[in-house]
Amino acid sequence: MSGKLTITVAVLVGILATGAVGCVSRDEYNKAVTASQRAGESREKALADLQAARTENQKLRYDLDARDAALTGKDKEIANLKDAHAGLLVDFKELEILYKKAAGQKVNIEGPTLNILPARIDTALRALVKANPELMDYLPKYGMIKLKSDLTFDKGSATVKSAAVAALGKLAQIVKTGEAKAFHIYVAGHTDDIPLVKPATIRAHKSNWGLSLHRAGAVVKVLAIGGVAQKRMGAMGFSKYHPVEPNKAGNKGNPVNRRVEIWIVPPDRFLTSSSVVQSEK
Repeated sequence: MSGKLTITVAVLVGILATGAVGCVSRDEYNKAVTASQRAGESREKALADLQAARTENQKLRYDLDARDAALTGKDKEIANLKDAHAGLLVDFKELEILYKKAAGQKVNIEGPTLNILPARIDTALRALVKANPELMDYLPKYGMIKLKSDLTFDKGSATVKSAAVAALGKLAQIVKTGEAKAFHIYVAGHTDDIPLVKPATIRAHKSNWGLSLHRAGAVVKVLAIGGVAQKRMGAMGFSKYHPVEPNKAGNKGNPVNRRVEIWIVPPDRFLTSSSVVQSEK
């Protein structure tokens, strides 16, 4: 806008300078020239102020970027310190167990610090379960996430519900990065003792054997979509034969037995059906 004003004033001065109409005095002409010069000076000052503001804005951006980078670095340092602290607690617990065994003392192996997974993975899994307490449980001493089938699937279905899909997507992010990439992922489906009744359900799964296996396979598929390499995973179905608690009399079932277990297994170990049975006792 100031540029247009300068041009307009300059044109006016030019017209006045011609004296074409013979009615412009020298004094008026000088005033017009002075106004033109002032307009030019104002424009230059405005441009200089604008450039200074841009420079200051850029400096502020640099300062903000540097501050954000510093905060990110501090956050990483805090996370690393938390992981190291958790690891030291595990090491201390293991040393305490070895000491008690050597001293002939009774050893209590229960406790939240005992787990078979590295501290960073363990911390991430605890946070995931804390955010989804109704959907899943975490058993750190086995390295296992347990999904509650009644919240993961509709009755008689092997299609994973949307809320469970979202949680499994976050689990995939945990197990496909960093040191977790070396671990195997085994998924085991379990049912209660209620037999399949609906014709459509029987056609889809044949029996509880098929339902348990299809549900495990559905969870594997969701994890694969989330980026977990399929060669790391396996799916198993155990039907009604590995209950956590007794089923009710007369094939009435028990909700806690309807579940899907996700075992995060260290690379030097392999999951077997006997280890699953042992974990439930």
